[in-house]
Amino acid sequence: MSKSELAQSLSHFWSSITNSMVWDTLKNFANSAFTTALIGSLAGAFAGAYAAQRIVERGKRREELLREIRNTNAAIAIAFGICNSLLSLKKQYVKELKIKYDTDRAAAQAFYERFIKGEVPEEELFSFKADLQTLQLTSLPTDILQEVIFERLSLVGRPLNLVMTLAQTARCLDGSIEKRNTLIEKYKTESAEKNPKFPKLYFGLPYSEGHVNLDYPSSVEAIANQTNDGIFFSNLLCKDLSEHGQRLADEYKNMFKNEAPIVSKVDFGPAADLLPDEKDYSDWTAAFVKKAS
Repeated sequence: MSKSELAQSLSHFWSSITNSMVWDTLKNFANSAFTTALIGSLAGAFAGAYAAQRIVERGKRREELLREIRNTNAAIAIAFGICNSLLSLKKQYVKELKIKYDTDRAAAQAFYERFIKGEVPEEELFSFKADLQTLQLTSLPTDILQEVIFERLSLVGRPLNLVMTLAQTARCLDGSIEKRNTLIEKYKTESAEKNPKFPKLYFGLPYSEGHVNLDYPSSVEAIANQTNDGIFFSNLLCKDLSEHGQRLADEYKNMFKNEAPIVSKVDFGPAADLLPDEKDYSDWTAAFVKKAS
């Protein structure tokens, strides 16, 4: 046998002995009481850490749900207050203003049509009682409502659009009321009621070679429409918020097997005669079709 072959044989022999010794050592170590205790300790520590993490996560979710339910109830209360303010405005003033104005305007139009046809003496004037009472609207808390909804609630879709539309409607209503109040003060200052042309200005009828001023009739129309818009959007927002709160309450009950805080619900049934017709808003609501669950 050559020297190289002898060296190679010795190397294989030593490797087999070494591998055998390493394997036996590893096997003995794995079966030792120390290793068993170590692995058990590690497994126990992992299970304990996982259980602790789960407890922390459940506790965190519990607080999140309770906090959002409270914030949802706060948002419902604000939206309800806005809707109630607009319902009171309509009941106490806007509804009667619009009905009387439309009735008087129709009578004025009929009168001047007969006047043009010569069916009314030239010296005869259209007699009516103008409503020159100014109107004040308490500032609606739409800014606070937007803060609660956008910053404290996990909402998506229609409710977010509702609160933005409601805020815009409130601003427009303020502008329309201010415009009408400005016109009324102008009429009073100029003693417009004594002006023969006043009925035509007040009702937006042609005067002085066909000129027409629609400032006053457009302000009355805008106030009536925007009041209805505000009532509709705030009422619908209350309903959406209640549904959102109930979903949170159901999750809380299912997760923690406890009764959740009560979610506020609103009922405008007693004011049903003041609520605008939902059909007038079908185009708007059609843009937010709910998916079947």
